[in-house]
Order: sequence, then structure tokens, then C-alpha cells
Amino acid sequence: MSATSTRTIPARFADSWASIHFDSLRAMAAFLVMFGHWRNILFVDYPQISSHRTLWSLPYLLAGVGHQAVIFFFVLSGYFIGGTVLRSLERNNWAWSGYLLRRFVRLWIVLVPALLLCLFWDKLGIHLGRAPMLYSGQSDNHIVSDVAQRLSPHIFLSNLFFLQTILTPTLGSDGPLWSLANEFWYYLLFPLGVIALWPRARWSHRLFCAVLFVAAAWFVRGGILLSFPIWLGGVLLFKMPAPSFSPRVAKFARIVATLIYLPIFFVIGKFHSLNGFTSDYVLGVITLAYLWILLSAREPYPQDTSFVLASREGARFSYTLYAAHLPFLIFAAAFLVGDSRWQPTPVKALIGLALTLGILLYAYCLAFLTEFRTDAVRIWLERILGLASAPPMLPSDPLHHTAKDVG
Repeated sequence: MSATSTRTIPARFADSWASIHFDSLRAMAAFLVMFGHWRNILFVDYPQISSHRTLWSLPYLLAGVGHQAVIFFFVLSGYFIGGTVLRSLERNNWAWSGYLLRRFVRLWIVLVPALLLCLFWDKLGIHLGRAPMLYSGQSDNHIVSDVAQRLSPHIFLSNLFFLQTILTPTLGSDGPLWSLANEFWYYLLFPLGVIALWPRARWSHRLFCAVLFVAAAWFVRGGILLSFPIWLGGVLLFKMPAPSFSPRVAKFARIVATLIYLPIFFVIGKFHSLNGFTSDYVLGVITLAYLWILLSAREPYPQDTSFVLASREGARFSYTLYAAHLPFLIFAAAFLVGDSRWQPTPVKALIGLALTLGILLYAYCLAFLTEFRTDAVRIWLERILGLASAPPMLPSDPLHHTAKDVG
């Protein structure tokens, strides 16, 4: 068989261009969350710009979609995690022990260092006293509240066990941790609900899971439960057959879908006629449709292109970037801008971009010590506990060459 004809055969998801597109979007979403916080901490709001406002309209637009990026993460998480649950049940190899181990290792290997570093940067920043209004929540940046009031041990433990926004606020200045509580409880709610409805499960097991599902749903309720359908949209994406377009039609469809999706993604938060959850649901549905179109990229990707390498590497440390950037950013801002914020100028923007590179390097180094070791730690624990070892879930994981098809 020739190389040309081989490449016309659809690849499994982990080896396809679709996985590269998913990874590049995952990396970009984490960057946009960080970029939004960067703008709010360093620069005044758009209406407060004193000159050349039009010049800065595009950067400010790009910096205003952090929440939309989290909604994108929810859909993508439902696709990967929910898909894994369904696949295990369909293959009759589901085990709570292995599933919970993988979920806790994946979450805690980044979260624990992020929490400890949050304590370090926040306490150091407060101790140095360079920006007391910034750390006390009196600076008009829409992000930081009174940090000192959020550094108590019980708040630390609450965030460690994913109870932030349920029993306590997020730890210190690390506001992005709110979504990790959502993710964790979706990881529990979905298999509980599915097993309760799974006809091949024992009736006693189904009843037990149903009771736990109702109890967990009542416990979290509020915003976490209201956003659960968005996460479930990713599960629906997993169950939908991938598009079967011809290569030429598929490429055209992806280009058109991208040209339609990106403007909606960036402006949907500006529609004040939509309340928060309504716009989240609308974006979730549109994201599902967009990702479905991207699944048409079923051709195998080349291993050595710069775009592929950048997408994989960016996705590999996206969780660390998301969870750990803000306390470091605020500490740096205490020295750069103090209690006030800059007017945007070319010089200030260059200084800010240098800080952005510093944040990316900080997150990458932290991920090198933590997130990149996820599979090694998981496999080590599985061997100690005598559990069956599972392949990495995401194609961007360091051992992705052993991964089974996740698409």
C-alpha cells in the first residue's frame, strides 16, 4: 500500500488533525484566561483609556473572554472525561477505584502545588506591603478581593477537596480555582447518574448510585448544577458520529465554522440582553457544534511540524497555567503598578508582554515538575494499589503514543 493511499484512511482521534485542533484550542483557552486577568490587573478599563482608545479595542476584546474560555473547557472536559466513562461501561471494564485514582491524580498533581504557591506569593506580597490596596481588594480591577481574609487553613482545605464556591471562597488571590470545583463534581455526578440508569448494572448498585447522585446534586446545587448541562454537551459530542464529509468539503466546513465561531465567542459576553447562564448555554451549544465540525479532520497529522509541536506542548501545561498564574501575576503587579493601573501605551504594553512571557515560563517550569509527571505518578500508584493501568486520556499527554482512541 502506498504512503499516499495510507493517509486517506481516517486515523483514530489521538493521531488525527482533530486532536491537534482540540489541543491548540485548549492551549489558547488557558492563555485567554490568563490574558484577561493580565489586562485587568495591569491596565485600566476600556472606558477609562484617555487616548487612542480605538487602537486598543482589539487587545481589550481579546482580554475579555476569560469566562467564555472556561465554558469551552467544560464542553471539552465532558467530551474527554464523559467519553471515558461511557467507553468503560460499554466495554464492561468500569471500576470506581481506577477512575477516582485517575481523576484525583490529574487534579491534585497541579492543584496542591498551586495552592501552596498561592499561599507563598500572597503572604509574601502582603508582607512586603508594596500594594496594600491591591491585596485588600480596594483596587478597581474586578478580580482581587481581600486576600488576607482568604488564606485561613479551612479555606485551604476546602479548596484542596473541591469545596470552594460551595462552603468557602477560593483560596487567596487564586480566583480561577472556582471552576475546579465544577469539574470535580461533574466527574462524580456523571458516572453516578449514568450507572443509575445503566441497564446492565446490578439494581442495588443502580439504586445506590441514584441516591448518591441526588445527594451530591443537592449538596452542590446553585451555579455548579446549573452549568452541568454545558459539561454534558461534551458527552453528547462524544456520542455523536463524527462528520463524514469528503476531505475537501470537511476542510471548507472547518474554515467556515471557525470564521463563524470566533466572532460569536468573542462578542457573546457583550449581549446584555442575555443573562449569564443563558449566554453560557448558547455558547455551549455553539461550541459543541464547532467541535463537531472539527472532528471532520480525520486525517493523520505529521509529527514534526511546528504547529503540531506547539499545540501539543501548549496543551500539556494548560491546566497548570490556568490554576497557578494569578497569584504570581498579582505579586509581580504589586511591584510594577502598585495600587494603581496603567494607561495603555506602547511602552507599558511591552513591559506587560515581558511579564506575560515570564508567567508562561513560570507555568511551564511548574508543569515540568508536576503536570508532565501525571502519568508517571498515576502508573506508580496503580502498581502499588494493584490496579489495572490505563493509557493516558489526552493525546497531548507525554505518553500519548500508547493512548487508545479517545474520539
